[in-house]
Formats: sequence, structure tokens, C-alpha cells
Amino acid sequence: MPKTADIIAQALKEQGVRHAFGIPGGEVLELLDAFRRAGIRFILTKQELGAGFMADAAFQLTGRPGVLVATLGPGITNTTTAVAQALLDRSAVIVITGEIATSLKAIYTHQIIDQAEMLRPLTKWSTTFASRGALAQARKGIAVALSPMPGPVHFNVPTDVAAVEQDAGGGRSDAAHVGSQAVAQDLGRAVKWLGTARSPLALVGVGVQLDGAARELRRFVEAWRVPVITTYKAKGVIPEDHPLCIGGAGLSPVVDAIHMARLREADLVLCVGFDPVELRSDWIAPWSGSKRTVSLDLVPNTHHVYRCAIECAASIKAALAQLASAAPARAPRRWTDAGLDRYRRTIREAIEHRPQRGVGPYQVVQTLREVFPRDTIATVDTGSHRILINHVWQSYEPRRLLQSNGLGSMGYALPAAVAAKLLFPKRPVLAMMGEAGLDMVIGEMALLDRHRLAPTIVVFRDDTLSLIKLKQERMKLPETGVATGSPDYAALAKAYGGQGVVVESAGELGKAARSALRSRRFTLIEARIDPAEYRKQM
Repeated sequence: MPKTADIIAQALKEQGVRHAFGIPGGEVLELLDAFRRAGIRFILTKQELGAGFMADAAFQLTGRPGVLVATLGPGITNTTTAVAQALLDRSAVIVITGEIATSLKAIYTHQIIDQAEMLRPLTKWSTTFASRGALAQARKGIAVALSPMPGPVHFNVPTDVAAVEQDAGGGRSDAAHVGSQAVAQDLGRAVKWLGTARSPLALVGVGVQLDGAARELRRFVEAWRVPVITTYKAKGVIPEDHPLCIGGAGLSPVVDAIHMARLREADLVLCVGFDPVELRSDWIAPWSGSKRTVSLDLVPNTHHVYRCAIECAASIKAALAQLASAAPARAPRRWTDAGLDRYRRTIREAIEHRPQRGVGPYQVVQTLREVFPRDTIATVDTGSHRILINHVWQSYEPRRLLQSNGLGSMGYALPAAVAAKLLFPKRPVLAMMGEAGLDMVIGEMALLDRHRLAPTIVVFRDDTLSLIKLKQERMKLPETGVATGSPDYAALAKAYGGQGVVVESAGELGKAARSALRSRRFTLIEARIDPAEYRKQM
């Protein structure tokens, strides 16, 4: 009979898991060996935070569960930010922790904390494996992690249980897809509103991506001619060069003010998988109760950040298909191409700024988008640059711009790029980050040379926590605690086995980026920018 560890590994393998990330201790060695036998590649990281971000990115890129492995004591305490990331960014991550043997648990104290209780507030479900029933536990946990809304599940595995042989009967079982079809009569009023609206707008969020409804979304908006505004994590669910795509919303006060003005004018608002976990507080009650509003989402609205007159909690894909099928033979005449172009131009003019000398963050992102292919997988870290990037960098496919937005954690971009290159070695991968975020996880750069991965890393270097400094200025507070004092990143990249270059103009950046795309080693490009450039865009 198989060991408990083998049963867990096989259940994950059957769900398409091919990589696990983490740092081992003696308490998880049986599990690592089970991964080896099952054909799951274990990636040793430098810290559990980076491992968790890699697991999160693995889910975001593939839709299959990500796996984070940690040992007891500091191993599990180091996971908490990564687990919170999975919870608030709607990622199905299986967090597997080793635990002291059950025979010692009552009296042993070294490195012992209540692991299940510590992670319980951050997970959808936590279970400690026993010497019987491991298959049912593993399958339930995977199903819970993947069901709407996806999120982390904790598998706690005592060392003596991991090695116990137990029955694994029952054959292969795919995780159940929890959901239901939209009911036609529930959408009848929405169809009538769509037919009479003169200026409808669709607010589209990560739910469309989670439900695999990008094709249905495009068919719907084209059939009814409804412009689309997306959250940051939904970028690419409709190609951003599509004539009905307006761009992103959620965190930029400057851009959101433009969108809010349009929402006030709209006579119909459709929220499609529009998760408020990605939004600033200014999005609380963003329209009046009298406005015609429709929500299509995987789960009921329990957040009350915004309310809609019609709510359909079911399959987004099915609901969009029904609405598209009910469209007239010719799309309604509304929202002229010229009007939509003016809308997009207003946003671009609000954030575009060209410095008199050197290179600004807008030019950095614009240059990178011009150089990198359409199918690039990009990752972005938290900071002033991320808010700007989401309004300049265009995405053309779902799941191709990865970031921490629900949690908004720094340090995400580099580990996510590692995972992206491991999973898609032939795709170009670009990581964009500030120096403070890179400092938090810089050790993970060692994985690039070790696994022969060649992403491009661009550091927006301004030696300042620019977003925090800007807030201090606006609060009329003295500058305190925002100077980063960072090292020579180009030299560090070379020390880690890659290439490093410093650029101070758009021309130099373009040349360096094209060279990086041809390189077989990873390249770090340090772009020197003036932090004052963020003022207009924030």
C-alpha cells in the first residue's frame, strides 16, 4: 500500500501539478520523496515567501493548484504573507506543512506552535492528516481550493503519518467544479436594459478569468457593443488593443476619476466577475441606487462595496453566452469609435509625462511594451510603478500580467517570474519592480542561474519609496523613512550569474531589452529614473 505522502502527491499530480516550491525540513522529507516518485519537481527556494509567490503564480498561469511546502516553526511562520496573498488574490494554493510526530505532540515544545490555528484565518480549509482517509482528505482539499472563489488550503502532515501506509482505493477523481448555469429568466430584465441603453459600460474583473469566460465576454461585448473597463488582474481577458477595451481601473486616483465620470453618465453598468478586493476605497458605492446595474459573478455579493439591481451568482461563462445569444442581429448604434478613442486618449494624456532629460517611468514601460512580443508573460511588483504599468502595458491574453493586487504585497515580481519561466521556458518573461521590492526577495535570483532561466528583470530605480514619499508630501509631513539606499543591482546580477546593465534613456533601454531577449542568461536592467515623475500620474 502507498504511504500517506504518496497519496497526497498522486492526488496533486492527477490535478495537473508539476512543480512544488519551498524549503524542506526533516518533517517533510517523506513528502519530497513522494513528489519525486510522482513526477512532481520540487524547487528549492531561498525563503518561504518567495516559494509561496511562485506557487501563486503557478496557479494564475495554469489554473492548476500551486503547491507551497514548509516545515514547522519558522518554516510555517514565514508562509503567512504568501498564504494571505493566495487568499486575497483568489489563488488555489495547497500549503503543505510538516508537523511533529503525533506521539510527541502532547509533551514536545521546541519549535511548536498551533500550525492549523495560525493559518486558519488565511485559508479556506485546514486539515491535519491521519493514518486513515488520506485520499478523501486530499481530494476534498483540492476541490475546496479550486471552488469559487479559489483560495489556499492547508494540509498539515505529521511526520509519523507521512510514512504510514494506508488504503488509497477509489481510483482517480477529478476535483468537482462547483457552479451552476445561469437561469434564463433571471437575465430577461438585463436583456431589456441592454436593448434600450445608450451608454452602457462593463466593469470586468478576475472572475471572468477564473471561469475561463474570455471568449464569451468578447462575444457578448461585440454583440451588444459595450465598452470594457477591467481590474488589473483581469487585463487581457479582452485584448487591450480591441476597439471596445478602455483599459484598467482600481488604484490610480487620476485614471479612476476619469472612469468615475463616465460611470456617472452611463445608463447601464454591468459588473462581470468584478471583485472589489482589487479596488481602492473610492469605489465604495460608486453609483446611485437608481442606476440600472447588473452583476454576473461566481459567488453572491456579500461584500456590499457596490450593489446591483440584478445579481446572477452562477457560471459567468453561461450567463454571458445567454446574453450574447439574445443580442440583435446587428449591434446597437452607440459609443462611436471616435468617442471611445477620445476616452482612451483622455486617460493616456492624464498619465503621459516626458521628462526634460533622462527617462521617466512612463517611457520605461512604453519602451518595454514596444520591444517585448505580444505573448510575453510580465510580472510586476507593488509600488508607484505598478499603478502606472497597469495603464501603459497592454495585455492581449488572460493570465499574462501577474501581480499581487488583492493583498498588494511587495516582493512578488521576481518569484512570479521564476515560476513563469519554469512553466513556460520558451515564452519571453519580463519582471518589472522597484528596488525596495527586489531587496526583499533578491536571494531568489540565484534560482535563475541554477535552473538556467533567462527572464528579463527591469528595476525602476529611484532610491525612494516613491508612493509613500508622495503621500507624506500630500499630508504635509517631512520625508521620513523612505530613502532605500540600495546597492549596485547590475553588479549583483553578475554575481548571481546573469548580466547587468544600467540605462538612463529610452534609447539605451530599448537596446538593452532587445539584447536581453536574445540572451541565454537572465538580464537585469537598472533604469535610473527621477521619483518626481510619479507626481502627475498619481
